[in-house]
Amino acid sequence: MLILLYLAVLGTALYYVSKVLGPEMSKTPTTTVRRIASIPDPYQSTQASGADNKMERLESLLAEKNKNISLLQNDLKLFQAQVRDYDKIKALLEEEIHRLREQNRIFRSELGMPTVQAKENSIT
Repeated sequence: MLILLYLAVLGTALYYVSKVLGPEMSKTPTTTVRRIASIPDPYQSTQASGADNKMERLESLLAEKNKNISLLQNDLKLFQAQVRDYDKIKALLEEEIHRLREQNRIFRSELGMPTVQAKENSIT
């Protein structure tokens, strides 16, 4: 579950990055590096400023998703601890039931009373 959540966040981030870079993602890395190197100073053009705003928005979105992932990881750890506790209690109760059934069988045999299984076998 955690892996699926991580992949979903990663996919969302890649989607937004592909929106920002557009068709440049399909080019080879060298042409992308050349394009990035040829970008003018972001403080001189409004288009580059818009790209900076997009990057800041993406970074804040990524930080939010990372925070959500860490919260979900903590919830998962707590849930797993609760499941372990439940399984321990369940095992103890099953052992107690088995012990009591065995004790009941012994008492019935000492008293000469037929057991439930013997009754069921005689009926069928």
